[in-house]
Amino acid sequence: MRVLVVEDSTFNAFCLTRLLQVLYTQINVTVVNDSLQALAYLQNSIPTLIILDGDLKASDGLECNGPALAHTIWSNYKYIPIIAWTNSESMRQAFADVFRQHNKPFHAYHCWQKIVSPERIARSLSYLIKEDQNFSKEQINVDHLYI
Repeated sequence: MRVLVVEDSTFNAFCLTRLLQVLYTQINVTVVNDSLQALAYLQNSIPTLIILDGDLKASDGLECNGPALAHTIWSNYKYIPIIAWTNSESMRQAFADVFRQHNKPFHAYHCWQKIVSPERIARSLSYLIKEDQNFSKEQINVDHLYI
């Protein structure tokens, strides 16, 4: 499984990467810290999943916050699952609006708090595997996701 994490905080990105690697040893995590890097990555590689920070604190154009970047990604790559990763209620609402605009479900499996439990990660990945045909092509054994 290839996961793209878009997070401007090195510490947060490191913690999430380690947690994902502990839960699933076959995971390949790429971290970028702004929308320009995320879009450049997508030109060369298509991840299985994107985990997207809400406030990227960058001035790199119109897609500098998570919801705007999610909109741009889904305008070009409709089938890549995105998980919003934010503590901000207003950012969660902005993500929810973008998810709705693109006819994507938005609930606990699609939106994580910054402090996310291993159980939430495992349940979310299990749900996304079942929900998305392209995602399930990875032939992931969900049993490996549980601690």
